[in-house]
Amino acid sequence: MIITTKDEEISKALMKEFGSGSTIIDAEGGFSNSEKKIIYFVVNRFQIPRLKQIVSAIDKEAYVTISEVADIYSQNA
Repeated sequence: MIITTKDEEISKALMKEFGSGSTIIDAEGGFSNSEKKIIYFVVNRFQIPRLKQIVSAIDKEAYVTISEVADIYSQNA
């Protein structure tokens, strides 16, 4: 999950680099009360360093959280 104000730029860059989609969720900063977005994007553990590089290059103030995913299911896959 990536918390940012530059959601469109980051989302486009990640989708281009990894060839998969993202989900963008509206959010509000707890301290700042400012509008933010959360990008939900799934990568494998070997792709994490590249994801961090892309996000950092676009938004140095973005927060990235990494959680383990047990399984991914889609009827479209």
